[in-house]
Amino acid sequence: MGGRALGHRASNLPAELTSFVGRRPELREVKRLLTTARLVTLTGSGGAGKTRLALRAAAEMARGFPEGAWLVSLAPVQDPLLVSEAVFSALGAQDQSAGWSLSALTGYLAGKRLLLVLDNCEHLLDACAVLAGSLLKACPMVYVLATSRQALGVAGEVRMPVPPMSLPADGDQVSIEQLLSSEAVWLLSERAAAVVPGFAVNADNAEPVLQLCRRLDGLPLALELAAVRLGALSLDQLNRGLASELSVLGSGNRAAETRQQTLEATIGWSYGLLDEPERVLWARLSVFAGGFDADAATEVCSDARAPSAQVVELLGALVEKSVVKRDLTSRNAARYWLLDTLRQFGRQRLREMNEETSMRQRHLQWISALARSVATFDERQPELFRRLDTERDNLWAALDFCARQPAHADTAGELALHLLPYWSSRGSYGDVRRVLTAIMEGTAGDSLARARLLVMVAAMAVLQNDFGAASACAPEIRRMATALKDSELMAWSLIAEALPLSVAGELADAIKKGEAAVSLTRLMQDQPLDLMVTASFCPVLVVAGQLDRTIELAEPCLTASRRRGEFWARGYLLNSICQAQWQQGQAQLAEASAREGAACKHALDDRNGLQALLETLAWMAADLGAHHRAATLLGCAESVRRASAVPFQELFQRQQHDHSVTLATRALGHKAFDAAYERGLAMTIEDAAGFAVTDRQGRTPKPRPAGKSDTRSLLTRREREIAGLIADELSTREIAARLFLSERTVETHVTHIFNKLGINSRAQLTHWLADVADAGPAGPGQDR
Repeated sequence: MGGRALGHRASNLPAELTSFVGRRPELREVKRLLTTARLVTLTGSGGAGKTRLALRAAAEMARGFPEGAWLVSLAPVQDPLLVSEAVFSALGAQDQSAGWSLSALTGYLAGKRLLLVLDNCEHLLDACAVLAGSLLKACPMVYVLATSRQALGVAGEVRMPVPPMSLPADGDQVSIEQLLSSEAVWLLSERAAAVVPGFAVNADNAEPVLQLCRRLDGLPLALELAAVRLGALSLDQLNRGLASELSVLGSGNRAAETRQQTLEATIGWSYGLLDEPERVLWARLSVFAGGFDADAATEVCSDARAPSAQVVELLGALVEKSVVKRDLTSRNAARYWLLDTLRQFGRQRLREMNEETSMRQRHLQWISALARSVATFDERQPELFRRLDTERDNLWAALDFCARQPAHADTAGELALHLLPYWSSRGSYGDVRRVLTAIMEGTAGDSLARARLLVMVAAMAVLQNDFGAASACAPEIRRMATALKDSELMAWSLIAEALPLSVAGELADAIKKGEAAVSLTRLMQDQPLDLMVTASFCPVLVVAGQLDRTIELAEPCLTASRRRGEFWARGYLLNSICQAQWQQGQAQLAEASAREGAACKHALDDRNGLQALLETLAWMAADLGAHHRAATLLGCAESVRRASAVPFQELFQRQQHDHSVTLATRALGHKAFDAAYERGLAMTIEDAAGFAVTDRQGRTPKPRPAGKSDTRSLLTRREREIAGLIADELSTREIAARLFLSERTVETHVTHIFNKLGINSRAQLTHWLADVADAGPAGPGQDR
């Protein structure tokens, strides 16, 4: 979920795509229990309908919670230590805390009144129990509704078993009216009618309908699967098929719960009805965690047994047969996923096919290719960051495979280093550091994989303000870089030494190391590496007061960044440049640089970088005497930190932060300062970024000298034409119709405009057009 923070919307509960059938007594009971207890756990076998019941109850009770109701889907999470991160992600926050994630979470939720739906807890029972118990103790207004095949066993928990849907008792003579009042029959009838138009329960089919519902024990998932089969098979064929499969599966594990045997029989029989390529694809899709699109399924799962040209068709068939779920509401390609029970079934089939390792290797190669695309540092950066947000569960699954298979540590090391910009923006730093350390421990002493992983461990330590740990990594990285004759590693080892030295006040040595790192990257002519290393080192020069040198080193990289269309390094470079410009007395240039940097960071949803630029803008406002703006920006920065549990950057922020607070408080008085600060604190991240970049209080930032004509020339004639129509508030569809273009072409032009100008919204584009309105017509030769 890249993501919106808590407070931006009332909840993340998904819309119901099908009718909610029956369950009225259970629904009333769930709601009643949540008025008497703060932890209610719905228990029952897989497929009993626990999740659907919990979501309906949460939706109906959401208005009673000021901060809403939020679904935390735990099915894709395999690592117990990632449960807290899953909650942060569901809330739209990014856990980048320097401490224990659970502690950060309880601090984040303290004082908030909301309902958390923890869905599918059974495979993470201990972690969910610790989480729920901690929330009950530390967050008195947080309520938890959990679904699990087993109770959590936490003090204060109220357990509510979710039974199968109601059925007439065996042996009863049942009228058609009585049959239709049965929840199981009602569900089967409604779902079957969606597959077979005109399907209805009547005197002719009443007996086989009742037989089918009883055979499935009234389990909603089994009924849903069976209803789909009625598109191809008769009721009698369904009943005969289930009877045959039940006898086989039932004898395999008699100790299992009867309902579980029935569900497994339904799934196994469904599997048996598929064509061979469909079975193969189902099994192979089980390597994905949290979903996938058709391109990913084709890349990972296709071969002679499931030809690439047929994967989309096969996916469609599996969707039709309710094996695979499909979400068409995504802005991009349709998203697919397997229900957890069906994914587990597919994983077992994959093991039986002796393909689990090979498929997980292909899954790792696919996610690694996505990571490599991030490392190109081009105009696709915002889109790729969002794509990685979507594939986050798959990323963790790939790293988990690497941790279990040391032979793939090389791939893990390469992948990790490619994702440094993404992880620095998203976190969670502690989890990344822990997982990469675990992989590193299985690598050889002087291997390239170990060195790359250690670089990332040091980088995450720096982001956590754990400079001692980063310093401890540096000599080992340097030793391995020397042994491997690897210049990239050597550059990173120098930066890993420079940053802790600057914290310790040894600025001369820190600058020496940093200068050597930058020189090395420029000798290598590796521009992405140069962007990262220079962006990391420039804050040290600012702290040391070497302002001219800061600008001298940063400006070539800034030019390269703009040419490439990337945002991550540009935001950090602009933060250093603007601080140097400000201290040199170039106030207009400095503020323009800071605002552009904030826009870059917001475009990436890089909250760590955004809060740093908000702090810088607050410092500038305080020095300029705009004390209300300074106090509001300080509140905005704190709001961003709280929404994402971002640690305060002690080295580069503390002094300027305290200075800004002192100036603004002295000028405004404590009461007025607190009011302005609270205004910023109450802003959403979107509003905070907008306030910082465009100054919604009416103080329009002045552009740089020559900025009007120079920036206008960045756009082609077509792009300027589209920009003007956007300013006239035309929609994408209206622009496409006006210019005889496709909507996709218009969207592509808009993306290019935003990237060229370093902005990320139509409102910012309108402001830009106002700034260049009096610059005169573009000169000849500017159109391309």
